[in-house]
Amino acid sequence: MRKLGKALLRGAAASLLFGAMALPAAAQDDKDTLRVGMYTNSGTLGDVYGKNFIWPHLYWWEGSYDSFVRVDDSGNVLPFAAESWENINPTTWRVTFRKDTVFWNGRKNTAANVGKTFDYLLNTVAGNAAGILLSVKLASYKVIDDYTLEFVTEQPDPIFIPKLAAFYVVDMDAFNDMGVGEFAVHPVASGPFEILSWTDQEQISVAFDKSWRPPHVKNMHIINVPEAATRVAGLLSGELDMAYALGPDDVARIRAEGHTVAVESAPFAAAFGLFTVDFSGKWGGNPPFADRRVRQAVNYALNKEAMVNDLLLGMAKPSGQPAVPTTFGYNPDVKPYPYDPAKARQLLAEAGYADGLSVLMEPSTVYGAATDIFQIVAQDLAKVGIDVTINLQPYNERAKMYFGDSWNGEMTSFTSFYSPPQDASIVFTVFGCDLPNTFTCIPKLTPLIKAQSQEMDPDKRLAILRELMKLSHDEALSLFLFEGFDITGIAKRVSGYKNWNKVIHYENMSIE
Repeated sequence: MRKLGKALLRGAAASLLFGAMALPAAAQDDKDTLRVGMYTNSGTLGDVYGKNFIWPHLYWWEGSYDSFVRVDDSGNVLPFAAESWENINPTTWRVTFRKDTVFWNGRKNTAANVGKTFDYLLNTVAGNAAGILLSVKLASYKVIDDYTLEFVTEQPDPIFIPKLAAFYVVDMDAFNDMGVGEFAVHPVASGPFEILSWTDQEQISVAFDKSWRPPHVKNMHIINVPEAATRVAGLLSGELDMAYALGPDDVARIRAEGHTVAVESAPFAAAFGLFTVDFSGKWGGNPPFADRRVRQAVNYALNKEAMVNDLLLGMAKPSGQPAVPTTFGYNPDVKPYPYDPAKARQLLAEAGYADGLSVLMEPSTVYGAATDIFQIVAQDLAKVGIDVTINLQPYNERAKMYFGDSWNGEMTSFTSFYSPPQDASIVFTVFGCDLPNTFTCIPKLTPLIKAQSQEMDPDKRLAILRELMKLSHDEALSLFLFEGFDITGIAKRVSGYKNWNKVIHYENMSIE
C-alpha cells in the first residue's frame, strides 16, 4: 500500500518553490513572521458571506476576522465579538456585542453595523450564501441600543447562537461601498492581523495594535503549498512555521527533527457523497445510488478497519453515521458497517447489478492521505463489481461543480463539517430533499430533519438527532469512511498553538 509523504523535493526544486515564498523585505522579516503553509488556495478571498463558507477558508480568515461567537472542542458557545445573549422566546434572541471592536480603518463596530450584515443576507444574497448562513432563517431584526440587536427567526431555532460562529464582523459601510469583489481583495475587518495584500495564492498581514485580541507576532504570511511533501519540506527547512493537512507517516519524521506535530480529533466525518440525483443524465433519471441497496453495498464493500489501521496508522476510527463524538446529536450506539464483500455482491444483485456497474468519482483533497483513500475505495469497490474511475478535481473547481449542479459522475468526496456550530444537524444543510444543490435526497429522513430543527428542548432534540443518525446509517446516507482528525506540523520556534473545531487561534502563537 502506498504511503504519503515519502517523496521530498530535491535541492533545486525546493529552492525554486520556497524562493517564490520570500516576503517583501521592507514589509516583513522572517524572524517576526508566522509563516503558514496551506493545502489549497483561497479562491473566495475575503468573501465571508459568499457560497464557500467551508474549510479551508476558515484557515485563511480566522486571523483577520472576529466571529460573533466561538465554539470550543466540547461544544460550549463562548463570547467573542458578541459578549452576551438572551433567549426571549422560541423565536426571539437578544444579542449584545463588545464595545471595543475597532476596524482597521478606525471605525468602531456597532449594532447598526451588524444589522447591515443581515440586510445584505436578507435582501441581496437571495440564496447565494453558504448553507450555514442561510440556515439561520432570520425573519427580522431591530437595533435595541448602540451594541444590542434583537433577532426574530422564522421558526424556533435551537442552535441560533452556535450558528453565529459562522458570522464575522466586517465594516459593512466599506463592504457596501466597495462591492463584494473589491472587498474580498481589500477587506476591512477587526481581527488581530490586518491584511496588506491577498491573492488566491497568498495572504500577507501585519499586527493590528487596536484589536481587542492583539497578536504576539508582528506579521503573518499564509501561502498555498498544495503538495503535502512540499509543506513537510518547508517545515523541516525552516521556511514554514506551520503546515496543515499532513499525512500519518509524516509525523515521526517531523518529531524526530524536534518540531511539534498536533494529531487532533476534528469536527468532521470523512465520507463519499452518493448521488441520488441523475446530474449526468445517463441513467434515465434513476442513478444506481437512488437504490438504498446499492448505497448499503458500497458501505459493506469497503474495508474501513484496514484503511484506518494500514493507511492512517490507527489515528482515526471508522465511521458509520454523519456525526462524530464531539458533535451534539452523535449516536454512540450506531456502529460502522462491517466489511462484508459477499453481502455487498448480494445487495448489488438484488438491485439489478449482478454484472456490476461503472461509476465516476469526482473528488478533491481536503485532508491528509485523501488521494490514497480514493484509490483504496476504488480498489475495494472493484472487488465487488463496481468499476470506479477517479477524476480528481481542484477544490475550487469542485465547488463550482457543486454550486452549478454540473457533476458528470455519481460520487464525490464529501466531508461532513460540523465546525463551527458543533451540531450534527449541520450536515443536513447540504443533504436534504428541499435544498438547492443537493446531490442526495432520501425522503425518509425529512420528517426527522424538520423535527430537530425546531425542537427547543435540548433533551428531546438530542433524542431526535440520535434517531436521525441511526436512520442515516440504515439508509446509507453516504459511503461512511472515518471520524475526522487533523495532523498539523508546528515549527520548534513556535509556541502557543491552539485549535478549537478547526479554528486556529493565530493571535495566541509566539515566535521564540
